[in-house]
Amino acid sequence: MAPRDRPLLSAVQAAQRLGVKPETLYAYVSRGFVTSVRGADGRRSAFDPAEIDRLAARPRRAAGRPAGLSIHTRLAGASEDGLSYRGRSATELARHSSFEAVTSLLWTGELESTEMLAPPELASAARALVHALPGGATALDRLGAGLGGLAAADPLKGDLRPEAVVATGRTLLAGLVAALPERPGHTDAVPGTGLAARLWPKLSHNPASSGAAALLDAALVLLADGEFTAATLAARIAASARAHPYAVAAAGLAALAAPGQTPPSAAVHRALADAEGEGLAPVLARLLGAGALPGFGHPLFPGGDPRARTLLELLGAAPPDPFRWKHVTGFLAASSRGTPVPPSTGFALGALSYTAGMPAGAGELIFALARIAGWIGHALEEYAEDPGRLRATATYTGENSDQP
Repeated sequence: MAPRDRPLLSAVQAAQRLGVKPETLYAYVSRGFVTSVRGADGRRSAFDPAEIDRLAARPRRAAGRPAGLSIHTRLAGASEDGLSYRGRSATELARHSSFEAVTSLLWTGELESTEMLAPPELASAARALVHALPGGATALDRLGAGLGGLAAADPLKGDLRPEAVVATGRTLLAGLVAALPERPGHTDAVPGTGLAARLWPKLSHNPASSGAAALLDAALVLLADGEFTAATLAARIAASARAHPYAVAAAGLAALAAPGQTPPSAAVHRALADAEGEGLAPVLARLLGAGALPGFGHPLFPGGDPRARTLLELLGAAPPDPFRWKHVTGFLAASSRGTPVPPSTGFALGALSYTAGMPAGAGELIFALARIAGWIGHALEEYAEDPGRLRATATYTGENSDQP
């Protein structure tokens, strides 16, 4: 907490002190480099000036990434050219490969599509807990409840042999999708269809056409993994302690529930919906008055996030709702005045949920489901290391300490 004689900084003030754009500051929050709290008005983010000063004093790596803990991984790597999974372009995989195939690539190194299904008794246990949640439950609440049901019903969850973890990962993802309630007007999906096709009717009231499912499939692929965010690190630490895969995913979800840890897709969705009802100009004026437009800029890709560009291209080629897509393109055009900041995956996810007739929170659920696939990959890597290696050493600095 900030000292009483040093008032909290607004997002604009904190970004100026760091020498970055507000969008980059919020990306730092999402990656665990800095924390945010609610300001005096209860709505806008505020920052501890001492923490901002410490971050400003730290050396920076390329593309604006503060230096910190480094963990070797073969799963994903980011460069100016984009994100790759085991050396393969994530954007190319999104265009040509299914989510099932990409999870296999992350987990086994082989790009092969294997069907994801959950045993009925596990899916039923997950569904019971999800359906017992109150009406105001968030997407992450529902996924967390589903994980609890799956773990409680799986007697083999503690088998950490690689082939068993891969099987559990497929059960986990299929079980979570099966546990989600259908949107009104839909019947149960046909068993055996792809995970994206089964997820679509849980999120949208529009028919699950092959093109619609392909868009959702591409989004899942693009977001399956990234560099080490706070949530990915939490999942990896749980795996280091030899937690089973359901608990690994639960650890990641717990960190993902912290403010700023998911892309701002819900804020983008609401902004697009407001622009449809009120007109673009007043909505942009209100957002700019609050400090920044949601869903723009990414510290790993200062020249533009290729994942967002790819998803928006695919969405524009076959928009689920052409009328709503015009509002998306209008918003993008208006935001490019002056010095344009490229859209991030947060904007692309919000555009997907808005044009597809999904609720505003759908982007968060898509992101979390996709990222669970990456966390299972990190668990597989960590299970091959010495147990408990990811732990910190405490240095006592309290009363009677000789430390400054």
